[in-house]
Order: sequence, then C-alpha cells, then structure tokens
Amino acid sequence: MGRAENTDRRRREILEAALACFHVLSYEKTTLADISDHADASIGSIYHLFDGKEQLFAALYLEAIAASQSSSVRALRRKDDLESGVHALVRSYLRWVSRNRKLAGYLLTMRRAEFMSEAESELAELNEAFRRAIGDWLDETGARHELPPIGIDMVLAILIGPSQDFARRWLGGTTQTSLREGAEILARAAWLSLRGLRDA
Repeated sequence: MGRAENTDRRRREILEAALACFHVLSYEKTTLADISDHADASIGSIYHLFDGKEQLFAALYLEAIAASQSSSVRALRRKDDLESGVHALVRSYLRWVSRNRKLAGYLLTMRRAEFMSEAESELAELNEAFRRAIGDWLDETGARHELPPIGIDMVLAILIGPSQDFARRWLGGTTQTSLREGAEILARAAWLSLRGLRDA
C-alpha cells in the first residue's frame, strides 16, 4: 500500500472515530483525545490531517453530504423519465438514511454548527455540483419540459425537504410510519406536487 493509500485509510479511520465519538458523547463533549483513542491514532497524526476538531467535524459533514448526494445521483441516472426519477431520488435518499443512520443523524443535526462557517464554500460547491447533475439528467432525458415553471432549487426543496424532515423524526424515534412506507408515500407526494404545479 502506497503513502497516498495509507493517508487516505488513516483519514477515513479518524473520520469514523469522530462519528462514533459524536454519536456517544456529542460534538461538544468530544475531544481530540477521545478521537485519538478510538482511532488508535496519535493526536499528532490527527493534526497532520486536520487543523483541529472543528475542521475534522466539518470534513465529516462534507463527506456525509457528498455520500448522500452521490447515492441520489446514481439512483437518478438509472431512470429515464421524470416520474420514475422523482421516485428514485426520494427512495434513494431515505434508503441512504436507513443504511447510514449515524452519519445521517450527524448530517441532520449539525448543519448550523459554528464550525461549518469554515466549510461554506466547499459545501456550496458540493450543492452546485448536485444541482448540475440533476440538471444534466433533466436535459439528457428530455424531462425538463415536464417540470413546472419553477427553479431547480424549488424542485429539490419539494423532492428532498419533506424527506429530510421525516428522516430527522424517524431517526429520533418519533414516527409511527416505517421508513420504507414513508419513502413510498413521500415519493408519490413529491411527484403529485410537481405534476400539480405543472398542470395548475
């Protein structure tokens, strides 16, 4: 294994340790010593990769966003019409939440954390790339003309916003509906909302 691979593996181990500590201790109570112990890494090796706790947790947030968005884009690209694409986006997001509960919980609770101010430009780049990928799919499939006359930001709010709210409550154990059933209901609701706006 080369130096780059070793560095990448160590970075991954440290991020996973940070997530585990966050899940048990919370962000505020987690220290670099906690992460060091959990990752079996020296504090010096952590500082070699991250400037400190804030940058480490911001990097974890950005990786979570990238993983969630990548999952959605892959699901979308397997479809070739708007209705099935809408269903795929909603289902894939909630499937990702189900398979990555700790990471999804972190993502849904830490967006407004103070340390995120340092990562705003990188977050904006990820979000712009996500919107561009959605737009490219709409153009490639010819589905854009089926959308109502609203911006892509509103389309994504309709597609993802309700699912994020449901996921937050599901992760908190306050929903009566299963995630699988919720995904089906929200996917159908998203499609009907877009179709209704288009036909209004």
